[in-house]
Amino acid sequence: MTTAAFAALSGPTARAVAAVRKVHCKPPTYKPEAPVSGHIACPRCGSRVNFTVAADGYTSGRCVAAACIRWSRQ
Repeated sequence: MTTAAFAALSGPTARAVAAVRKVHCKPPTYKPEAPVSGHIACPRCGSRVNFTVAADGYTSGRCVAAACIRWSRQ
């Protein structure tokens, strides 16, 4: 894993993806046992990021605020 200082250098989208994977994609498989959906606090604006984690480990998410972070299939 990375240190807090190194994580602060990464962008808000990378921090959100890392937060989701840290909780739901644990070793040794790096996949959840079943598809997961939920929400976390947005690292950019403080709003809410809705996310999904597929059974194959791919994640996608989007902030509820307009023109904020989003990602697909990472």
